[in-house]
Amino acid sequence: MSARPVKIKWPFEKGEKVGLIWIGDPFRYNNKIMLHAYFRTNRITKKILLDWGTLPCLAIQHYYRDGVITTSQPPVDAKEVDITIVPNGVRYYEKPWKIPGSNDPATSRSFIFSSQGKNVVLPVIEVVRSILAPNGFLLYRLFESNSFPQYFTETYESDHIHLSFSSLYELKYTKTAFLYQLVWLLTNRDLRQVFESLAFKWLQEQTLKFDWNFSQPITVTARVKESNNTWMILQIISVKNKRIPYENISISHPEIQNTEKSNEAKKYTYRSINKKGDDEQGFTLDEQADGSTEDFDFVQMNQLSHEYTSVPRVKRIKRGSAKQRLEEDENTKRYYGDDYSIRSTADSGGQQLTRGLEHQMLHEIKSQGELQDFINVLKVLEQCPEVKAIRAFTDVLPEGLGERKFTKLSDGVTKRRYVIAEVYMMNGELFNILEVEREYRSLSTLILYSPTKQDWVTISNHLLVNLVNASGTWTRKSLAYFETQGIKIVKAKHSSKGIRHWAKILSGKFSG
Repeated sequence: MSARPVKIKWPFEKGEKVGLIWIGDPFRYNNKIMLHAYFRTNRITKKILLDWGTLPCLAIQHYYRDGVITTSQPPVDAKEVDITIVPNGVRYYEKPWKIPGSNDPATSRSFIFSSQGKNVVLPVIEVVRSILAPNGFLLYRLFESNSFPQYFTETYESDHIHLSFSSLYELKYTKTAFLYQLVWLLTNRDLRQVFESLAFKWLQEQTLKFDWNFSQPITVTARVKESNNTWMILQIISVKNKRIPYENISISHPEIQNTEKSNEAKKYTYRSINKKGDDEQGFTLDEQADGSTEDFDFVQMNQLSHEYTSVPRVKRIKRGSAKQRLEEDENTKRYYGDDYSIRSTADSGGQQLTRGLEHQMLHEIKSQGELQDFINVLKVLEQCPEVKAIRAFTDVLPEGLGERKFTKLSDGVTKRRYVIAEVYMMNGELFNILEVEREYRSLSTLILYSPTKQDWVTISNHLLVNLVNASGTWTRKSLAYFETQGIKIVKAKHSSKGIRHWAKILSGKFSG
């Protein structure tokens, strides 16, 4: 993990010691999940908008300086204690709360129980942060109902669990520590049921709360503050005695492949032109960014540790091979940029840097067969007076649940490809066209539009995974879900009267 400091936009004076006094409920804002953090010093409270994925950096009643949130200082009267939470003795409690120095409405939500002769108050947000969702992937799945099957399939044997990850699951989360966290959640039924119930509650009430339906004791090391025989848990720093009931874990992922070094030159390379010394300055988090990029460094959060009663063996199954191109030549396209060390902890847009490099002008794209015919249709469409520009990229279909024949053509070897085109209109509208290699199948082109900003990369990935899982059919259920999110989806049949007639059909769908 990166040792570089991580900062947020800071409205306080340099060197000033500022306390985090409140973490607000998560809410949806500009198609992202956000939260408000309230910081206070010198009797002045300021509210800062942060991505939900920043939660692991936040510790209530801890002090921060200069916007650096990867290090914090606990209150002088805090102490660390081991606490075992026994299921039957826990009750949920909530009450209206007054945030000092703010008129914003708030509700305090906590679990209350007894331990070592003390009354213990454990905030719900701390249970989420440290026990149920201790990393970015799990944090964002809290708001998605039954979303796990889009990211992986599970196969269980007597002492073995296998996870087959789809391309939607980021490779960085296959590191051993993250795998243990995921498998612990998946294989302990009480934990999983609580986790999956949160999405339903959130969709119904926009509230992050749940009952303590855990069937097993949970032991933690917590930083607490004592008052009137009551321990207020400020931060859980270790979760202990976590049991995974399997000795063997195996995983597969589209990007886990045998890598062969190649003398071929890179097709493109991305280089940062940041000034020397930026490494010491660290990252700045920006909630306006669309999402974390593929090269986002994992920041060292507040040192939450996980201890397991046994450590399963992990086997990574490699599928296929990939070339590792190390050299560059005169044909290598070089992209330069200064990102000013700006990062995001948002979940959306995770592929946008890579996809931005892959999107090309139409004349740069070379394909074969019917997909090249479709590129030619787009070239004709681009000549329409109402069309400003078209950019597109092509790739192979993602893996679905298990072995899916539709991912390959009829020869059983060649991977089926698709094209996604962004059509920019003169009036400022943006349409996305999704075309999949049919090979004699009756599969319509999809045209997607929304009057509001959308994370089109994630939407397209989900549609393609659903297509693969449905064996090459745009199911009504799959499309209806996105239509409920404010996205208009129109099917366009292919024309046998030539590319100009086909382009005219697509143009008519835009105006319609």
